[in-house]
Amino acid sequence: MKRQLLSLGLLFIAVSVSSQLKNVEADTIRTQTIEDINLHKTGNPNQARPLSTKSNLTVMENPQPIAIVTHEIIEQQQAKQLSDVLQNVNGLYVTSSRGNAQDSFGGRGFALGNDNIFKNGARVNSGIFPEVSGLERVEVLKGANAMLFGNAAAGGIINMITKKPKFNFGGSIGLNGGSWNSYKPTVDVYGPLSKNIAFRMNGAYEYAESFRDVVQSEKYYFNPSFLFNISPKSQLIVEADYLRNDSTPDFGIGAITNRDGSYQMNNLLSRNAFLGTDWQYQNVQQLSTNVTFNHQFNERWSLNAVASYQNYTRDYFSTERVQWGYAKDSNDLIWNRPLNRTYNEQNYTSAQINLNGEFNTGSINHKVLIGADADYGSSDSYTYYDPNIPDIKKAVYGTSYFFGTNGGSGLLNLNNPSTWASGKMPDAKTYEKNRINTRRIGFYAQDFISLTKEFKVLAGLRWSYIENMPTINTKFTINQKSFVNNTSTSDQAISPKVGLVYMPNNNLSVFATYTNSFVSNAGYVSNEINNLDTSGQITDVQARIRQLPQQGIKPTTVDQYEIGAKKNLWNNALAINLTLYQIIYNNYYQSYFYTSTDSKGITTINTPDSNLKELAGKMRSRGVELDITGNPTENISIIAGASYNNSVYIDTPDKGYVENQRLVRTPATTANASIFYKFTTYAKGLKVGAGVYYIGDRIAGWNDSKSTNISRNGVTRMMNLKDYTTVMVSVGYEWKKFSIQGRVGNLFDVVNYNVHENYSVNPITPRNYYFTLTYKL
Repeated sequence: MKRQLLSLGLLFIAVSVSSQLKNVEADTIRTQTIEDINLHKTGNPNQARPLSTKSNLTVMENPQPIAIVTHEIIEQQQAKQLSDVLQNVNGLYVTSSRGNAQDSFGGRGFALGNDNIFKNGARVNSGIFPEVSGLERVEVLKGANAMLFGNAAAGGIINMITKKPKFNFGGSIGLNGGSWNSYKPTVDVYGPLSKNIAFRMNGAYEYAESFRDVVQSEKYYFNPSFLFNISPKSQLIVEADYLRNDSTPDFGIGAITNRDGSYQMNNLLSRNAFLGTDWQYQNVQQLSTNVTFNHQFNERWSLNAVASYQNYTRDYFSTERVQWGYAKDSNDLIWNRPLNRTYNEQNYTSAQINLNGEFNTGSINHKVLIGADADYGSSDSYTYYDPNIPDIKKAVYGTSYFFGTNGGSGLLNLNNPSTWASGKMPDAKTYEKNRINTRRIGFYAQDFISLTKEFKVLAGLRWSYIENMPTINTKFTINQKSFVNNTSTSDQAISPKVGLVYMPNNNLSVFATYTNSFVSNAGYVSNEINNLDTSGQITDVQARIRQLPQQGIKPTTVDQYEIGAKKNLWNNALAINLTLYQIIYNNYYQSYFYTSTDSKGITTINTPDSNLKELAGKMRSRGVELDITGNPTENISIIAGASYNNSVYIDTPDKGYVENQRLVRTPATTANASIFYKFTTYAKGLKVGAGVYYIGDRIAGWNDSKSTNISRNGVTRMMNLKDYTTVMVSVGYEWKKFSIQGRVGNLFDVVNYNVHENYSVNPITPRNYYFTLTYKL
């Protein structure tokens, strides 16, 4: 009943605001001119000026591939998750959906984490499914972007841009519903409050069950924003973004460990089989606030400043890590089900300022960017224990706390669902807290130099400093607080970027770019590690390690080389962009380990100190990407692309990874094509569309190292995942202010999986049906 009341409440607010704002006089409306609207007229991203580049350069002028998915495409496809949006960007892919808690993304062979996900230009925690109904567009800067953003993985930057206030009244109310009892009312209202103040209010509520037994989710979203025209040349935008997502953690159906230690996919369970408890939960909240100041000094110089604050919490109590193995005395597949309880909180504050200008030195034109950014983050991670178990080592929740049949010690049997029974939720008390404080600062400058009308040079440089302060550990059971040894690091790096651009006309751009990035490393190294005596017990080796001299680890440096071309066709209505790249991860580190062999000839890998690192070699990523985007006619909208990537380890030492072995969770090929047609003469108002999405074969598990080949007798730690193609079809109709749209996803009911290592094997969504009813205000 509460859900229905909430849905009706959202609709009532929208209608009430609508009736009041219609009384605002039209001559008081002022149009916001700083937002780039050209993109929405043609669908061609090459003429747009992306917010993510921090400069006034168009996509055509920037010597790097940039993808933009607009809200028109998001709405046409009835996207429900960020992964639905990003499947329109070739070369980006879901690497895993660990525990059904979030979608993890990758690009060009690199995993994209918190340092790669942004909202309105500020970093946001990626540990939640973002709400996409409030997005104006999603911008993706492919490849390494350290010159602009500092410490970030080289796969790319994802920047979600929320909808902004407008000085003309408008908006919509909508209702989306469909498969598995899903329904979602949405509200989007904007307009003037006075001739200098405008507002926008986005809101959504979503309830959904799942094709997976027991699994369900409930989401609340609210995004108010205000725009103040302080003067004819100054503008202030204040916005907040609140998202709450309560869901059932789900680690899928698991993989099977064979008797020889190899892994295989589990084809013995149906897609709906749920192996957790009926009470497990994950409750995530994310609150962010942004204040943006824009000032136009004159036609050539402008200033942009952004301040942001974010609070993120995650309350989690769930079984996890589904790993089936064979019983010793039978062919039964069994699993000792672990239970974990954690709580995480992150507080993050950031600020940046960007000055853009244009001037000439003689006949040479310069478009310059000068900027600085800084942020401070504090992250708390809590662990828990069961107060009813006397032995504290056995009582701590995690990989060693087992929650078998009915919460007892019985193993789960794959062929006997009665053994999967969940039992009662146990008690939990806080055990430990680890606090990590991080701060970063960077200064950067960039100059886009037009040597002639055709030949351009982009030159940029950034200085970055990042500091991870010592981890503070609090043990609640003994009321003790201390610093964790070898957890503090501080690094600084110079990140250059140089690009050459040839533009013989406004419809063709050919470019070549070099940029250098870096990744901060935690832990320490020792220049005496090769002389370490590893004889005796592991405690003896640990004592000797404590006597070794220690040195900090230098950041891993990343070199990226790119060449490409961007071409506009059909009177600038269609963009075709092609890019080839090579990325080299120069000094990759791994935890130090050594092998020991017992009297029975069994080889064991020992890691005496996880903070002690050693060089593991290099990683190389090569690939090609093709993008096709635009509206070739007023009726047709196209977004398509294809990519190929080959990411491997190279030049590895004797204890490093196996060379020329493809990286796990990275598809070799991706492809996408989405076409929508809107009838404007016959059957006016009718819209039809289709999308095809291809993910190439992938590898799950872990990459093999030369040492694990010894300890596992040559048995690989990897397992192969087949490629797959999904198809989406859509049909809709607009009449006056009303529109209705239907969508069928995964039309041919393809079965495949997103896999994290070997324990979170999550089936992709089966064939599904959704409709959206919208009324424009």
